[in-house]
Amino acid sequence: MNKKKIKDPSMQPMFPIGSAAGREDREKLLARINSINYEASKKIFVPFSVDMKQRAAALELRTKGKNIECGYPGQVPNFDELGCDLQLIEEDGEFVIRPV
Repeated sequence: MNKKKIKDPSMQPMFPIGSAAGREDREKLLARINSINYEASKKIFVPFSVDMKQRAAALELRTKGKNIECGYPGQVPNFDELGCDLQLIEEDGEFVIRPV
């Protein structure tokens, strides 16, 4: 059975390989992909709570595709070790995401 090679469209330049326009376009594409990857890799720390509003907010974040790191009772989080840049906290009765 002969398998066909599938070319990755993100790796194919829009212009000829030797042109300056092709290199610039590729650099912009890679920068855009890297920024998307950075945003997607951010983790949100959610401290332990029995408050159902907080749990609903965490569930909503998960359904939006966010990475959630849940705490446990009495935990003093080490954000560097957990890899979390953001934290879910309560402000004026609403749960919002803030940098740690």
